[in-house]
Amino acid sequence: MTILKRIGWPYWALSIVLGVILPTLLNNISIGDLWRSGVIYGVIYTVTAGLIGHFIKRRGDSWWLLFVLPVLFALGIFISGPKYAIYFAPVYLCISYLAYGLSAMEGM
Repeated sequence: MTILKRIGWPYWALSIVLGVILPTLLNNISIGDLWRSGVIYGVIYTVTAGLIGHFIKRRGDSWWLLFVLPVLFALGIFISGPKYAIYFAPVYLCISYLAYGLSAMEGM
């Protein structure tokens, strides 16, 4: 169990679902580009990236976990998804990093 905690399994599980599985499902169902790009990739994933950065800092997890969601999202979009959505990956990394940097630690 300590190995799972050390590698940050909640971030990996969430990133696999949101980064690989959900883009594949969205590509296979009939959903408009505005909903996919604007609402799902633009709002929901952005808020999720911010929350991931915040929780990584608050829990004292390793900083490299900030890269998990953007890298898996880029992989999922590369496999099946609109190619223009690959530009969201650096945005998610920036938002995670900002949330990580702006989150206050307990006791400071």
